[in-house]
Amino acid sequence: MSITLSDETTTIELPEDLRWSDRNWSPVEQSFTRSVTGKPIIMVDASQYGRPITLQAPDRGGWMLATKEPQIVAWHNTPGQKLTLNFHGEIHVVQFRHHDGQGYESTPLRFLINPGPDHQVIPTFRFITVEP
Repeated sequence: MSITLSDETTTIELPEDLRWSDRNWSPVEQSFTRSVTGKPIIMVDASQYGRPITLQAPDRGGWMLATKEPQIVAWHNTPGQKLTLNFHGEIHVVQFRHHDGQGYESTPLRFLINPGPDHQVIPTFRFITVEP
């Protein structure tokens, strides 16, 4: 199994050991207010979209070649860009989650003055599911 990200034209394979750190999520949304008489007004419904998906590298591993970053950054910097995330066979239509910090960021595995083509980074992806 693998993890891929695609715009239907270009597909990038992501490190297969990235961890989905916020997988435990409930679609139930609830608001609570009181009426002028003090009676509780509770509204509950299930979200159809908007699930956060944060993919992070484990303590050791999850590195990827920095040569993949230009395409990822181009997608990240395109407003409203919808992508297909295949997380080990589980398909999600996502966008980068810009409202919650950076949608994509990375740290070099090693800081080098002149990194070569095998230079690796430790990526973090923050997505939100959207309507297909």
